[in-house]
Amino acid sequence: MKVIAIANQKGGVTKTTTTHNLGVALAAKGKRVLLIDLDSQASLTISVGLEPLEMKLTIVDVLKKDGKPFNECIERISDRLHIVTSIIDLAPMEMELLSRASREKILDRALQPVRNEYDFILIDCPPQLSILTINALSCADGVIIPVKTDYLAYRGLTQLQDSIQEIQELINPKLKVLGVIAALYEKRVADDNAILAALKSEYNLLGVIKRLAVAKKGIYDGLAVVEQTPGSEISIEYNKIADMMIAEKYERTEKENG
Repeated sequence: MKVIAIANQKGGVTKTTTTHNLGVALAAKGKRVLLIDLDSQASLTISVGLEPLEMKLTIVDVLKKDGKPFNECIERISDRLHIVTSIIDLAPMEMELLSRASREKILDRALQPVRNEYDFILIDCPPQLSILTINALSCADGVIIPVKTDYLAYRGLTQLQDSIQEIQELINPKLKVLGVIAALYEKRVADDNAILAALKSEYNLLGVIKRLAVAKKGIYDGLAVVEQTPGSEISIEYNKIADMMIAEKYERTEKENG
């Protein structure tokens, strides 16, 4: 699984946090990783310590009709961790994409020249089932779905799964749902426990990310939790998921998921 989309049509479910932490964890384990910020809010760009308005070339330049080559738009975070940044201009770009031929495969075509230069390419998707998300899913080998442990977020998984199934049938038959990550979980809240139990029984649960203040600590410094507080529960969970990605064995025991 080389290209992995981190997707959910809901906002505020830790898609960006998950993309950032998994990217840093994989790079720390010796893998070459490319992050792609496909959200016009540019949260991933900001999270890694870059200022969107200061970037000369972004994902917008890749997706334009006469777009720049992908490798010209890559920014170096560290030796093994790179990113293609985003900017607010990505929002109006969606309208342009809709008028293009084979619009759902634009990112896939652009990505081909650099695909084999990385062990993992992680795509942070926008919080809606837009043409950008469809582009991400159309070029991905797998999708990881962070889902908040509340009822509405849980119910929204059905809609997302229907969209993924349609993309599998019509555009990208190799796309696999690798699993879900229970996010912002609070053990003392009864509803959270009920939703976590439902996720365990109905989906492949990769890990549980608790709602902890440590998750926000490193944002101002461009640091992921796994590098800011490596011994924290969140860091341990993301490292376990990164190990699964490397091994391509997306399974956890009941004890680990508790």
